Amino acid sequence: MPPSPEQLELIRRASGMALDAEGELLHEGEPIRHPGLHRLFQSGLDVQPTGEAIVRVGDQWAYVQSRGSPFVVQRMRDAGADLAFELNTGTTVALPPAAVDLQLHGEHDLTVALPQPGHVARFGRRAWHALAEGLELADDGNVWLQVGAHRLHVRRG
Repeated sequence: MPPSPEQLELIRRASGMALDAEGELLHEGEPIRHPGLHRLFQSGLDVQPTGEAIVRVGDQWAYVQSRGSPFVVQRMRDAGADLAFELNTGTTVALPPAAVDLQLHGEHDLTVALPQPGHVARFGRRAWHALAEGLELADDGNVWLQVGAHRLHVRRG
C-alpha cells in the first residue's frame, strides 16, 4: 500500500539532507563522500514553487534544508560574449552581460538571477573573494563589478 500524501510529506521532510553555506550537500550533517551519489544529488537540486529547496532523483524528490537559494556560484568567468556562472549543481549558466542581474544584500551576500523565473544563485565564499578585487564603489554610491572586459552594475538589495 503506497503512503498517503501526508505520510509522503513527512518522509520527504525527514530526508536529513541539508546544504552548507558553500552549496555542498550534507546528509545527517556529514558530507556525501561517494562521488557518484554526490554528483547525482548535486545535479538534482531544485526549488519548489513555494521557494523551498529540494533534491530530485528521477520522479522522486525530498526537501533539503538550505539558507536561501540552493544554487551557489562556485566560479564566475568572462566567456567572451557571455559571462559564465559555474554552479554547485555541476552546470554552467552563460548569460550575456546585459542580462546579468547582480544584487548585493548587506555587505557580503551577492546573488545573480538565473534564467529560470524566480531562481537566484548566491555567490560562495571562493567566488566572492575571486571577484572582490573587481568591485568598485562609485562616487554616486553605485556599485560596479569588473569581470574581464565587462563592467556590471550591482544593485543593492
